[in-house]
Parts: sequence; structure tokens; C-alpha cells
Amino acid sequence: MDAVAAGPLRPRPPTDLRTLALAYGAGVAAPFLLPVLPGLGACLALALPAVLPWRGRVLWSAVALGVLLTCWHGQRALDQRLPPQRHGQTLWVEGIVASLPERAVQPQGRPTWRFRFDTRQAGLPPRLRVSWYRSDTAVVAGQCWRLQLRLRTPRGSFNPGGFDYEAWLLRERIGATASVRDAELCEDSGGYRLLRWRRDIVAAIGAVLGERPAASLLAALSVGDTSAMTDLDWERFRVTGTTHLIAISGFNLAIVTGFAFFLMRWSWSLFPWLCLRVPAQRAGLYGSGAVAIVYALLAGFEPPVTRALIMLLVLILAATRDRLQQPSRALLYAFALIVTLDPFAVLSPGLWLSFGAVAAILYVSLGRHRRAPAWRLAIHVQLFLSLVLVPMTMGFFAGFAWLAPVANLIAVPVFGVLTPMLMSSLLLYGLWEPLGRVCLRASGWLLDGVHAALAWAADTVPSAWWPASPQPAALALGAIGAVLLFAPRGLPLRPLALVGLAALVVPRTPSVTGLEVTALDVGQGTAVVVRTPHHALLFDAGPAFDEGFDAGRSVVVPYLLAQDIRRIDALVLSHGDNDHAGGVDAVRGLLAVDRVIGTADGEPCIDGLSWQWDGVVFRFLHPDDGAWSPNNRSCVLHIDGDFDVLLPGDIERGAEARLLRAHRAALSADLLLSPHHGSGTSSTAAFIDAVSPQVVVHPAGWRSRYGHPRGDVVGRYAEVGVRQHVTGVEGAVRIVRDPDGTLRVEGWRSRAARWWNAPAEP
Repeated sequence: MDAVAAGPLRPRPPTDLRTLALAYGAGVAAPFLLPVLPGLGACLALALPAVLPWRGRVLWSAVALGVLLTCWHGQRALDQRLPPQRHGQTLWVEGIVASLPERAVQPQGRPTWRFRFDTRQAGLPPRLRVSWYRSDTAVVAGQCWRLQLRLRTPRGSFNPGGFDYEAWLLRERIGATASVRDAELCEDSGGYRLLRWRRDIVAAIGAVLGERPAASLLAALSVGDTSAMTDLDWERFRVTGTTHLIAISGFNLAIVTGFAFFLMRWSWSLFPWLCLRVPAQRAGLYGSGAVAIVYALLAGFEPPVTRALIMLLVLILAATRDRLQQPSRALLYAFALIVTLDPFAVLSPGLWLSFGAVAAILYVSLGRHRRAPAWRLAIHVQLFLSLVLVPMTMGFFAGFAWLAPVANLIAVPVFGVLTPMLMSSLLLYGLWEPLGRVCLRASGWLLDGVHAALAWAADTVPSAWWPASPQPAALALGAIGAVLLFAPRGLPLRPLALVGLAALVVPRTPSVTGLEVTALDVGQGTAVVVRTPHHALLFDAGPAFDEGFDAGRSVVVPYLLAQDIRRIDALVLSHGDNDHAGGVDAVRGLLAVDRVIGTADGEPCIDGLSWQWDGVVFRFLHPDDGAWSPNNRSCVLHIDGDFDVLLPGDIERGAEARLLRAHRAALSADLLLSPHHGSGTSSTAAFIDAVSPQVVVHPAGWRSRYGHPRGDVVGRYAEVGVRQHVTGVEGAVRIVRDPDGTLRVEGWRSRAARWWNAPAEP
């Protein structure tokens, strides 16, 4: 009776597909937070609840499926990596230049080439990242080469806040890096037709425009070839916030697709009999989708372009089926499809920036009761995009371009007109070369003007890039604040927007209570950050290479910003060798430096110079005014705090002997940075005995080509019981004194490595 009175049981409503897409995406992303990739047993245990009859089975199945997909792809990628046992092996490898080569011109005039190399032989990773240093040989996309390569297993510098090079190699499916020792062309077996097509377009652009900024911009905007862009070009795009306009991504694809849609819809409507078969609106959608695919082909289906294409095609499909009333549904479907095809996209900032930008556009432009004029809506969208993406930009790139809102208000319409014009010029060049040449030259003149304008803005406006790296909680508050600021009128919470945005600029409370020393992993080089409760000192800034790795920009500054250090109280340069001084210019260009010691324009470091911060005494012990070799003239800094530290630069036996004569009693230190990276020319037994360190840190690269630290040096330290650490092995090495008096040493690789990072092993 009770059951009858209650009425028939109603079936449970089906789970919203958007919820399933979110759950699936969370499952794909979850393994990227783990230090070890789950094995088969863990995956089977995870999948087991999906077959049991319980209320959350469907959602759990979506999560489990995402986790299993990532684990499968991740294990395949790890299996294709060159094992550490083969690191440094040299052998002949045949393959194809499978990307448009990057060409960096060195000061000597001989370029360095970098390119993807698809191998043709078993026992090697199918995809390599090859560098060909100082080569007069022109490398052409699609060529077949037999290269004598020195192979290296994937490994990069590993520091808090720094760029994860190993994650980038994983995203690109690169199983090893290599450098060329010798080379010979081999017989071309064809294939790679799309790549060759893109190569021919770049060659045609160069033939018409020559080597000028317009040529590099046109190559970037048409086929995604950014190899001719210099570091200075990218720096200017970064500080003006216009990088997204140059590298083909969602904006470029949307502009070309939108132009094609309006052109197709207009031309289709000229023929009524066609409209009776297919409405002009729908024909425009189909045609614009086809144009989007062709443009993505031109750009080589690079990951950012592919992601944008999938998102666009899903939106077009939803529009053709009149399903755009809920755009969030199409957006989540696109996200699920993208991470299914490429789970490693989760590691790409571009994925989150793209979806964040599209969500922001939909938030501002849809669902408003009052319809704003098009020009006002465009301004609102651009301002909201600039503001809401600030937290994401800070999180991914440790800063933001405050000039971006103004620059983009001008640059976005300009590129919105230029991009279709450039693509039309290229099309005309293919159909009728004489007219195409005229149009390309006209486009080149316009692009030169755009390049000059962006360069002027970047070089003229002071401090256009505002460096900052807030904590995740502050970033979340900033994003909420941006959303509230542009919320519909009448929302009671709108005044709280300023509180959320303020979280992005409020400095954090210093986390250092005593003395803290961090030797950063900059490869074969030195960069040491010394902190007291209210001050920070940088001792050297690592190496920098022309059109390549700059430790100051890629390691030192991101680390300092991650610690909320935006001003350096003192920068000490031990001496002028590149592995110590290369990154100094980048550091001084990005952060404020109050005092500079040891540089050509700074005060000299000289025996006896000293000062005190927060009860910690800093004193130089060397050099004196004698005649010294460059290495022996290195600044030697002694720090007396919670524990004593000795930073000796690259001194060798001669300077060590002088220190033993002049400052034997003052040399004692708990922590020693090994002189000259652990070279055999330093660390004499008498010097080690006088310093008597508990811990020595060797600032050397992993399996350094110079053999640092040398085996005999390691042996001398081991004989007296010194704990030894190598930055290239362990990543950044942090040293503090614990309350119980012990010296605690933390290697960042052991603490923060994920499953794709190489282990902290020599």
C-alpha cells in the first residue's frame, strides 16, 4: 500500500554530458600531478569501481577513463626515450628533417640550426631534437640526411618557478636531443609533402621580400614559421602583449575563418537556387570550416593550431545543428576531444589560455539583457580579456604586460584586417605570380610598419613588463575579481572585485627567518641566491648563449619571482666568464638591482669590503690588488650567519694559496660552493682542511663535458666526510639551518619531480 501510495519509481535523470566532460578532463589531468606514473595494478584498481553498481559509477568511469588514457600515452612516451645508459653515445643516424629549421645567426656569422629529426632506424627514439652548431650547410625541411649525432637523454635544468624543459620535450614527443658531428645527404624517398609545401611558401616569401622584418612576420602569420624571429622580436611582442597575434593560434584562425564565413555567405546569397538547397548561413559555416582546415594545414597542424581548429570545428558543428544556445557545452566537448587526441596538451599554457580567452569572450558577449553597440562590445571584450588573462599570464610566465590592453586595442583590429589580406596575397601569388608579387610587396610594406610600431612601443614605454609570480590562491582571487568587475550591473558582489584584484599585487610575508642559500641549477655554470629575512643577494647569474638558453631569464628571474623577490639588494659577479656572467643582463633588465659589485659598471669587489644585513655579515676575502689570471681574480665572498658560507667563484690553486696565507682563520665555513665547479685545478687538500665544510655544492652540469666535479676532487672531499651535492644532478639545492642546529639540504629534483622528469641520479 505504501509503495502504491508513493507512486511509481522515477528513473534517475541522465548525467549531464558537460559534467561527464569535466570529470573526464579531470581524469586526464590528474596523473600530471604525480611523481610516478601509475602502473598496471594501480590502473586496474582504479577501474574496478566503474563496474560496481553504485550511484557515482558513471562519473567515476569518466575519471578512470581519463586517467587510463594519460597513463597509456605517458608510458609509451617514456618507453621511447633514450635511456641514460646511452647518454653521450655517438653514431650515424639516417632520417628526415621533419620541421621548418630554426636558424640562429652567431656573432661569427656561422648559423646554428635546430630542427626535428625523424629517424629511420630501430633502437632509437622516432623523434629527435637536433642542433647543428656553426654550420655553413643550409638545412632544408624535408631533406634526407645521414647525421653523425652525439645523443643526449632528455634532461634540463630543474628549479622552482623555472621552465620545465623535460615537460616541453614530452609534449613534443621528443625522445632524445642530439648535436651533429658530421653529415652527408642521403637519397630522398619522398613523403612529407605538407612540410615541403610550407617550405616552398617560406622560400617564395623570402624571394619577394628578402631578409627583413616583414618576411619573418609573413612567414609566421601564413605557415607558422617563426624560425627567423630573433630573441629581441619575441621580447618586444612579449612586453606589448601581442605574442598571440604573431604565432598562429586561435585568434588568427578565427580571423581567417570569420572572413571566409562572411565572404562565403555573401557570395552564396547571390544565387537564390543555391539558397533553396542550402541556406547561405549554413553554406558559410561549411565553407569557413573548410578554410580553417586548409589554414591549419598551412600551419603544419602544430599543437596550438590543432587545438584552435578542434575548438572552432566543434563550435561550427554546434551552430549548424542550432545548438549554440549553451556554448559551454560545445566548449567542454572541444576540451574533451582535444585532451583525448593529445593528453600532453594539459601541460601546455596555450591550452588554458585559449579556453580561458574563449570562455571570457562568451561571458562578456552572451547573456546580457541590453544589447551594446558592436564597437563598445569589442572594447569590453578586449579589456576583459586583458584583465582576466592577467592571473593566468602571471601563473605561467611570472609577469604580465600592463601595456597589453592599449596595444591590443590597436593591434587586434590591425591584424584582423592584415591576416586575411596576407593570406589573399599568397593565394594570388600562387594563381598569378606578377599580381601576387605586387600584393606581397604591399603587404610587406604594411608589416614593416607594424613591426616598427611594436618595436617603438616596446623600446619606448618604460617597464612595460611587470614581473610578478603570486601564489595560486592569489591568482584565483584575481581571476574572480576580474569576473566580478565585468559582471552584469546590479550584482551585489561587484564591489568585491577590487579586493580580488588587489591580491595580485599585495606582497607576501617573507618566508625566511634566518639565512637561506640556494644554488640554482643552470647547467654548467653558477648562480647562487642568498636570503636573509629582509634582503636578497645574487652571486653570479649563470650562462647565456646567442639566440638560445639564457639562465638569467629562464632560471634566475623566475626563481626570484616565485619567492616574491622583485628587487635584488646586491648582485655580485665573481668574474666575467660566460658561465657566471651570461645571465646578468637579463636579470638587471627584468628586476631592480640596488647594488652591483664586480661588473664593469659596478663597484669592485676587493679584499676587506664588507657589510651587514639582519645580523648576517658579508665580507670579501679576495682578490687583492695583485696580478691574477681571470679565474684567480674571482670574487671570494664569506657569509657569517646562522651558518657560515664560502662562495669562491672559479679560483684555482694560486688564489687558494693566497687565501691560506692571508685569511686561513676566516676561511672556515659550514657550506662551501666548490671552487671552479669542482675542477682539478682547485680544491687542494690544504684549502679543504682550512674551510672544513660540512656540505659542499658543486655547481656543475649533469654529466658535464668538462668532467666536473673531477673524481679526484670528489675523493678529497669524501676523505674528510663532507656531504656533496651537484646542482646538475639534484636540481636547485637549498640549504638552511634547522632549529635543532643541523644543516638541512634539499634537492629540488627529489622534492618536486614529476614522472616525466629525470631522477636525481648521476
